[in-house]
Amino acid sequence: MALPCRMFSAVLLVLVVGVAAEAQIPGISSPSPTSPPVPVDILGRETPRGTVMGFLRAAQDENYPVAIQYFQRPAGRHRPTADEEQDLAAELLAVINQKILASSLDGLSRDPQGHLDDGLPADQEIVAGVHDSSAFNILLVRTDDDRGNKIWLFSRQTLEAVPEVYDALQFSGIERRLPSYLTRNRFIYMPLWQWLAIILALPLALALASIAVLFLRLGRRYYRMARGKPVTPVRLFHVGPGTLLLAAFAHYLFVFMIGASIVYRQYYRRVLWIFFAVAACWMVARVTREVSTLAIRRLTASGRMGERSVVSLARRVFNILAFIVIGLIALSTLGVNVTAALAGLGIGGLAIGLGAQKTFENLLGGISIITDRVLQIGDACRIGDQRGTVEDIGLRSTRLRTEDRTVVTIPNGTVANVVLENLRQRDKILCRQTVRLRYDLAPDHIRYSLEEIRSVLKHNEHVEDSTSRVRLLRFAEWAIEVEIYAYILVRDFPEFLAIQEQLLLDVVDSIERTGAAVALPSQATLVTKDAWIDPEKERAAKAAIGKDRDPGGKAMPAP
Repeated sequence: MALPCRMFSAVLLVLVVGVAAEAQIPGISSPSPTSPPVPVDILGRETPRGTVMGFLRAAQDENYPVAIQYFQRPAGRHRPTADEEQDLAAELLAVINQKILASSLDGLSRDPQGHLDDGLPADQEIVAGVHDSSAFNILLVRTDDDRGNKIWLFSRQTLEAVPEVYDALQFSGIERRLPSYLTRNRFIYMPLWQWLAIILALPLALALASIAVLFLRLGRRYYRMARGKPVTPVRLFHVGPGTLLLAAFAHYLFVFMIGASIVYRQYYRRVLWIFFAVAACWMVARVTREVSTLAIRRLTASGRMGERSVVSLARRVFNILAFIVIGLIALSTLGVNVTAALAGLGIGGLAIGLGAQKTFENLLGGISIITDRVLQIGDACRIGDQRGTVEDIGLRSTRLRTEDRTVVTIPNGTVANVVLENLRQRDKILCRQTVRLRYDLAPDHIRYSLEEIRSVLKHNEHVEDSTSRVRLLRFAEWAIEVEIYAYILVRDFPEFLAIQEQLLLDVVDSIERTGAAVALPSQATLVTKDAWIDPEKERAAKAAIGKDRDPGGKAMPAP
């Protein structure tokens, strides 16, 4: 129940904001009810909508003397009596209730000139009815009253066709068979039998919709079974968004068919549209959830873990857009100025945006992270001073599982602005070690040790041969340093550690095999009477220096 409640709250918020915006934005909203224009006609016949609605109110109140004042006067010699005109008004009300859609009343012009772009003469308006075998349209004409004012009236052409259409109505035979107290007694200007029929149709419509949905679900189950896919048990009675939508639609058709009052059908239609909006949002959320679950399951099976966050984000964005579109459609159907609603949402969005800059920064950061694919779920990475594995990339934040098994939540705005190191995207891992040899090794001994270490790297299948090197690096303070530089051709760090361990052990074996020794950080004091410098080499060096100073002299041959 939590999901439908959240969707109902979201749609209801859109409807309330739109209505409030229409009522409060100057220049866009409708005229204030505190200062209505002074009517030219006391019956409100100066507009097409005023004429139709005025007739409906008078006829429902059974005030037929007033109702016939909305009729065009007959032009021939035969003029119907007042009683005949009143009977005609009652029949016209019944015909309108069953042959005219409530949406047609919403489309009536509120302008005294009427609709000038409908292809009709300027003094005529059409109220479209149901397109069936006995189609019935109402023609309104604009004429002058006794005082010369322009008013709209039901045309005599329409009135002459009313008796024939009334006799063909479907409920006329039903009313004759019902007890008189159900047809004569009225509650809020509608016969009691219609109220009872509307109430009894509620469970009937729900049952029919449930049966229709059950057949669809059974067909889907058998289709999956035929293709060898897993199936779930089918519950006989299950109320979901599809069932509610079908039930509401069936009930609306029934209410229309029994000829319920068109005025009250307008209110019923508005309530129904709100219900449709909530059910549609519920259905969209359920469909997107099923589709995203299926997509995530397939991505997981194929090993594409990063795309799951894209699917999750797309589902959330689509749900938000669907809620907005459905809410605007419901507003338009309820007669609210959608332009005003959009303006109100824009002003409200601007205020919210100014007060939630960090939230939108994190939202845009999350979108950039997912679209650029710099991070994906399951990646090992370093974000700033935090290192771990990505567990989730949301609209607001990214969650990391650290090496200490804690969860760190980092705002997406921070992730987009700091240095991010993705360890999963590396194609190889560097192994860089320094071996320190003793100073008392002979040069040829050092050369032999270096060649053996190079041979170890060359014969290891996991080492990239083109970039590996073993070089005498420098004469350090207490040892001769040799650098081992090699790329291990694996991506997984635990696997790299295992290969590096074996490689270093092979290097140690090679050093031991050559008879070399690894230097220890120590200091030695050597006491000896022997000269540190060979006397012959010293004399040769002095002679070479002397030759450089005296070009005419003869240099001593090198020892």
